[in-house]
Amino acid sequence: MRGLPAPGAGQSHRRNTSMPHLPQFVFFGKPAVEPTIKDDSANILSGNPTQKVWLYANDSATGSRFGIWDCQAGKFKAKMDGIAEFCCILEGEATITNMTDGLQRTVRAGDAFVMEPGLETEWIVPVYVKKHFAISNVRA
Repeated sequence: MRGLPAPGAGQSHRRNTSMPHLPQFVFFGKPAVEPTIKDDSANILSGNPTQKVWLYANDSATGSRFGIWDCQAGKFKAKMDGIAEFCCILEGEATITNMTDGLQRTVRAGDAFVMEPGLETEWIVPVYVKKHFAISNVRA
């Protein structure tokens, strides 16, 4: 989602392809990665939806990012600006509205979906939500 650390930005993480390495499995949670707080204050509509990101893999050559994201209760907007994102909800729930057509979906643990480039959404998180994410830059 908009506001996630850009490729190569922020803290070190498990895999960064800007340096030579051997291909490997990257397991989320092992070793532990410190979360970063996502500054999304410009997109908050109500509440205090504090968002944290655990970035486990970051391919600076392709702009791909993989990790865990969570959010506390609140309402905010998000736009897939030049990116596509795959999500799998791990805990909690959120109601996501497509701002173009008004379609609402409530996603819960076990639900998986893709947000396509250009999609503009409004998220309502009643209590808490946590997801795995895979983000890829989209080239025109």
